[in-house]
Amino acid sequence: MTHRIPLAALLLFSLWFCETLNAQTYYVAPNGNNNRTNAQAQNRNTPFRTIQTALNRAREGSTIVVLDGTYWGQFNFVRSNVTLEAERKEGAFIVGSIFASDLSFLRVDGFEIANRRPDAPRSKGLSFVRCHDVVVRDCRVHDCRGGGIAFDQSDQLLCEWNIVYRNAFWDPGQHSGISIYQPQRRTNDAPGYDIIVRNNTSFANENKLDNVLFGRPTDGNGIVIDDSQNLTAPTGNGENYSGSILVENNLCYNNGGQGVHCYQSENVTIRNNTLYRNMRSFEFGGEVAVVRGDSVLVYNNILCASDNRNAALKFEGGFVWFNFNLIHNGFTPGVNNGRDTIFAAPDFDPAGFFAPKRSSPAIDSGLTQFGRFGLDVDGKFRISGDAIDIGAKEYPFR
Repeated sequence: MTHRIPLAALLLFSLWFCETLNAQTYYVAPNGNNNRTNAQAQNRNTPFRTIQTALNRAREGSTIVVLDGTYWGQFNFVRSNVTLEAERKEGAFIVGSIFASDLSFLRVDGFEIANRRPDAPRSKGLSFVRCHDVVVRDCRVHDCRGGGIAFDQSDQLLCEWNIVYRNAFWDPGQHSGISIYQPQRRTNDAPGYDIIVRNNTSFANENKLDNVLFGRPTDGNGIVIDDSQNLTAPTGNGENYSGSILVENNLCYNNGGQGVHCYQSENVTIRNNTLYRNMRSFEFGGEVAVVRGDSVLVYNNILCASDNRNAALKFEGGFVWFNFNLIHNGFTPGVNNGRDTIFAAPDFDPAGFFAPKRSSPAIDSGLTQFGRFGLDVDGKFRISGDAIDIGAKEYPFR
């Protein structure tokens, strides 16, 4: 008997087979050679020399593994569906930047990046413009003249486990440690949160140049969700981003701007973050600030303000829910604090770097929500007690 294979099955097999052929791994090392063939560069012992050569040669579906060493340059993705990863976490050090525009399904994993050169054509460490389905994980991004990690007009994003510091000093464009600017729909809606910023540490980011429109710095935030309503010209498209945004389990401290700033944005959840003594550059704002926002949930956060600064701020906008936060020092203008808000010192363990001590009122005092991420900012399991702890770290820290 003759068996006929359905045309749809043949098409699916062909697509799978082509994708498998393209799913190749290329290697890059400082002692490599850019004149090697693609086949040679798939051997760890015969790598390319530069990251850009690998990005230019890699097919869709490929992985580029970068060996330990220092790499100078501004590196650009040229194709979608490419993974760029350091062989050893923070073993590959980029003095420059990584950039992509109008691409999708990109992953950057494990690099150390600094972009301090004043003559660099771009000032940010990692920058994605009009992209979707992007993952940035386990990177250390520091000393960039502009922002650390920035996503502009992009969609379906995951930014996690990064350490971001001393960025945004010298670019008058007013950047921050981690920035989500004007998210826009680039692909079909998916279940769950569309943009996730979680388990990052962001500190000492600051604007040392004034915003010319205000005569003072306006950013230098640890994390900023900026204009999801897309009202700001020329890049705003006037369409409110229909996706949902989650900011959770982040540690932000000693930044010039807010710890977490939600500006002109909607459908944002800010939970289980520890925000400590930010607002070093100006007074208007807060450890967490929601300005002209709507449908914003702020809960399970530790908010510790410096003297004469705000722990939390709500300014204009629509519905914002504040509750189950632990607030120490500072003011909360415009905020309707829920009845489960705790006003007390967080009682951090000196050995635990912002982790709660046994006596901390943050322990077991949070709202245990469905769909929470299972690990805190240190990689420990949530929950260890009767309920989730307030803040980015779960007790005990050991």
